[in-house]
Amino acid sequence: MRRPLHPKPADRHEPAHGFRIWRMTGGQSMEVPHTHPDIEVNFLFDGGFAYLHGGAVSPIEAGRFSVLWGGVPHQTLAPGIVGNGIWVTLPLAWFLQWRLPNGLPDRLLAGAIVAAPPDPADSALLKHWLADAASGDADRRRVMQLEIEARFHRLALGMPRRLGHSSAGEGGTALIARITHFIAQHYREPLTVQAIATDAGLHPKYLMRVFKKQCGMTVWEYLTRLRVSHAQRLLIMSDLKVLDVAMESGFSSVAPFYAAFAAHTRDLRPLAYRRHHRPVSI
Repeated sequence: MRRPLHPKPADRHEPAHGFRIWRMTGGQSMEVPHTHPDIEVNFLFDGGFAYLHGGAVSPIEAGRFSVLWGGVPHQTLAPGIVGNGIWVTLPLAWFLQWRLPNGLPDRLLAGAIVAAPPDPADSALLKHWLADAASGDADRRRVMQLEIEARFHRLALGMPRRLGHSSAGEGGTALIARITHFIAQHYREPLTVQAIATDAGLHPKYLMRVFKKQCGMTVWEYLTRLRVSHAQRLLIMSDLKVLDVAMESGFSSVAPFYAAFAAHTRDLRPLAYRRHHRPVSI
């Protein structure tokens, strides 16, 4: 019996995605297409598998740092994952803050899977990230985040400057890719369903129905996840005051920011979240 691709969270308060890193063992599969709002890294030490991603079959080879955006429907093809490796999911807001060159964000949001050339250093690097994440040490986790950002910059710098063709497919997949791309570029601004629908050329009610069906969450839930993820990174990586974090992340005031933040972080308040993820100043 094949195991599901993503392990279940420890409890109902733990988000299924966001920032996570875990070991992947062979024999796991994803038998129906699904989406999630995060950037995903797949790295296999051996073996391989194939994704049906946005209507296209894409092989994932061992020894290659492979990146995709989970907002495009994807699933593994039989026989599932063969081999062992390490998987990472990153909040889209973190990824967008890095301002990566050569069109890497546009490629991923349009539905491409980007794989780096084989690099022997990647195997040790991913193992270090796994150990740092599990250590509970705030300094090590912060270094890990900086290394992840640097690895994505190297990936982007290694690509040609010209944006290639999208593999997002047609129909519903391409439509969701367009909608989520627009939201990803504007989530820190005041947004309305009408504005999102106008960009996609849809009636607002139809937009909300299609988005919920494809992504398993409402447009506002998706938008809020991006804003909270942006705030989480600012809390960890900057000394901005909570009010400034809220404004910078797209919230109109502190009250909705606190409510949304608590809903996505085990009821932690922003300053408690910062203390949990950063070393104590002496």
